Amino acid sequence: MIKAIIVDDELKSREVIKTLVEAFCPEVEIVDTAEDIKGALQSIRQHQPNLVFLDITLKEGDSFQILQELDEITFEIIFVTAYDEYSVKALKYSGITCLFKPLDIEELQEAVKKVANKKTNMNTAYQMVNGILKSKFTKIPVITSGGLVFKSVDTITYIERSDIGTTIHFDNKATVDSKRKIPEFEGIILNNHFRRIGKDYLINTSQLNFSNATKTSLVFDNDERLELPPNELLKLLDFLRK
Repeated sequence: MIKAIIVDDELKSREVIKTLVEAFCPEVEIVDTAEDIKGALQSIRQHQPNLVFLDITLKEGDSFQILQELDEITFEIIFVTAYDEYSVKALKYSGITCLFKPLDIEELQEAVKKVANKKTNMNTAYQMVNGILKSKFTKIPVITSGGLVFKSVDTITYIERSDIGTTIHFDNKATVDSKRKIPEFEGIILNNHFRRIGKDYLINTSQLNFSNATKTSLVFDNDERLELPPNELLKLLDFLRK
């Protein structure tokens, strides 16, 4: 049985989530509910839940403040929100499950199955979300051999599709391999200079050196060259002229 807590500042929302979970997710036991940050922290420390349903926006702040107060996040999280565009983008990138109000029963069941069948490193995932939001999407989290680091979006020349996910190329010619796919990066790079090229590339057009470009290749300010199909190159040039 999965012990769960619901944190939401609206009584009706807490009751709805509790009713739906009890009716359609028999593997989950709701052991407590909370309406604010203080109550949520007391409940988490007392009950040691396996799962917490967290409303993103609370009257006194947001639920990220709850996570900041914990020395370690030992439970799975399902965020529930009416809609918070930037938080949702960051959550999706981190791999934390997010549901929208009003709750869809099938999506709720799927979310519960998802967290029951996997063990997310919630501490790392939360660091990703927190770092993205604090930097206002000007940095992206990348897991390297040395651990989680945040890289400035402006230092990226391009992101290339690879067998495991992607390879990120930086202006100092360093590269980092990532298991994340290009659409995931598109979701958190809120920078108008980035342009998708087919299925294989996400290009930082602000680092292009057009004086050295050819009919089949792009050249960046660091002299790195990228070969492209002529039709994709023409599409990019047409876009940049507009």
